[in-house]
Amino acid sequence: MYKTIRIIMAAFWLLAAMSVSAQDQRQRKPETIVQDVLAQMPTQNHDDFEREIGDLAKGAPQTVTILCRMLQPAEKACNNMVEYAISGVVSYASGHTQYAGAVRQAIEEAVSSAPDQTAKEFLQSQLRLIASDSKAIEYTAHAGAAPYAQLYDDIKAAGGNCTDIVLKALKSKDRAYRMQALKLAADYADDATIAKVCKKYKSLSDEGKEDVLGWLGDNKAVSQLPLVLKEIEKGKATTPMAIETAGRIGGDEAITALLAALQTDYSAQALNALKSVKGNLSQPVMQALQEATGEQKLALLSLAQSRRIKAVTPVVLEMVESNDATLADAALKALPGVITAGEVDKAASLLDKAADSKVADFQKVFMAAVNDLAADQRYSAISKAMKAAKNPARLYPALASTATDQSVSDLQQAWEKGDAQALQALVSSTNYKAAAPLLKAAQQGNEQALSAYVGLVETHETDADTRTNCLAKAMECAKTAASKTRVLNSLGATATRNSFILVGKSLDDKEVAYTAALAQKDIARKCLSDIDYKMLQADMDKCVAILEAHGKATGNPDGVYAVGEIKKMLAEVKPSPVYVLTEEEQKAGFEILFDGTNLDKWTGNKVGYIVVNGVIYVTANYGNESNLYTVNEYRDFVFRFDFCFTKPGVNNGVGIRTPMGVDAADYGMCECQILDHDDPIYAGLHEY
Repeated sequence: MYKTIRIIMAAFWLLAAMSVSAQDQRQRKPETIVQDVLAQMPTQNHDDFEREIGDLAKGAPQTVTILCRMLQPAEKACNNMVEYAISGVVSYASGHTQYAGAVRQAIEEAVSSAPDQTAKEFLQSQLRLIASDSKAIEYTAHAGAAPYAQLYDDIKAAGGNCTDIVLKALKSKDRAYRMQALKLAADYADDATIAKVCKKYKSLSDEGKEDVLGWLGDNKAVSQLPLVLKEIEKGKATTPMAIETAGRIGGDEAITALLAALQTDYSAQALNALKSVKGNLSQPVMQALQEATGEQKLALLSLAQSRRIKAVTPVVLEMVESNDATLADAALKALPGVITAGEVDKAASLLDKAADSKVADFQKVFMAAVNDLAADQRYSAISKAMKAAKNPARLYPALASTATDQSVSDLQQAWEKGDAQALQALVSSTNYKAAAPLLKAAQQGNEQALSAYVGLVETHETDADTRTNCLAKAMECAKTAASKTRVLNSLGATATRNSFILVGKSLDDKEVAYTAALAQKDIARKCLSDIDYKMLQADMDKCVAILEAHGKATGNPDGVYAVGEIKKMLAEVKPSPVYVLTEEEQKAGFEILFDGTNLDKWTGNKVGYIVVNGVIYVTANYGNESNLYTVNEYRDFVFRFDFCFTKPGVNNGVGIRTPMGVDAADYGMCECQILDHDDPIYAGLHEY
């Protein structure tokens, strides 16, 4: 007589990903939405921007009305983030037309109550972007004060024949009106129009002259460069604007005039213009630097650094060793911007003999010298320099920057021989092979090494399970609140069951309980199907208590939002059912070996094989030879089960009539092989 056995094993199905949008569930008032969004501005990436701005659009018109009311007069200079948000929601609504009407309504109503003309013009410009018909465009054209609206209409109507209108506007005592005229005429600013405007230049006030000079710079009016250069030579009230305009127009003549202005009372303005002027500065700056004295020489060094003028490098290297401390310091500051790979040996020599107080500065110089070399060439150049140096440790940071395997090996050996500076350099390495010595240092209590190790794991370890294992090692080393927080934040971004278990242990640690609760919530949201319901419920209850207590103690609403996420999450998951035999199975003599709740009828590796939401979940690494066995032994049987995998390339099996603790394939009757035969790693697999 035979006995029929059945294991009712739920397949390893991936549950549908839970889509949890905290914003949708917050039940926030429009005022709260606005404050939350502004607190996130400017966002770090496009997805975050779209999410935050989308909340504003969905809350329009109320949210947009609140933003518009937050605009302040221009002189307070505090509208940047508000304008950024308004521009963002207008752009968003233009692409999501279901919100456009509400956004447009709010801005239309806000124009008339804008705090000043600048704010009004800003709102008008945004309204034009989202206008849906000619009526809205017409409205925005006339939304400002009557003179400005009329000026706008007149210039737009005259087009290329607007010169007389602009000339008339330049006589106005209202500077905003003059500036508006020049701005609107920019589209028609050909040489003829520019020449006509400049004919009136002498008759204008200094303020009017500055307006025209700025306009010439806006339009890159090369034809009027002689006028601009004369204004620089005069050294009057208009000179600063003339200097700025010359810088914007550019060219050899402008560069010569600006270099000359470095010797005047307007040297700061000239230096600023030279840092962005269009043209080749190498030869003029080289010549000027050789002839300059005093403050002009310092300004030229700053310019050479900013524009990375390599031609001056020999002169700057001489100045670094000057007895004039002020000049030597200025040259040292400029040197990283001009030095080339051709001066590596000189840079190494300067670093080797530098005073201790200047080592960091000369390290920057050396790094800049080798920076243009390929990594292997950099390593060779640095190794050569180290062999010749009296203070080779000063070159460790440069060695680490090569990120070569050999650099890690060299620094590790130096550290293991007792050189603490080598470990400091390893902390800055981006080579993942530095993780091993950094972990060793972390285990010895070095928190800087621990943070660097976690950073390398975050950057390089793409497999979530392996990353979790690495972070588990880091957590063992974390002794302070700061280091624990560092690891917990990384675990929170690593959604695995083991991460959940690991973070759960920190929920009882008062120093980091709040951080752990947020991390635990993020992990659970991303891998619900991997976490057993009972474990999930217990930890989430703890998280809710921690977050609510923190919110009451600090007034921070983030915890409230997180609690809302958790409650929604728990409402959507349920305990797995207890499996029972069907009537037909009962009659056939089947026995349930796994009912979805426990492994009571199994023995062996109950660490690698665990119960998770009605499945026997294999947590052991692939290739692990530790097995799970039935407690009872059976002679003749039918064994039924379901199997599923969530990762490609999986390899498992069912051993039939096998002794415990040995390889079922070799010592059992047979192994029923179960693997992902479609994966490329099994391309050469035979059916047998």
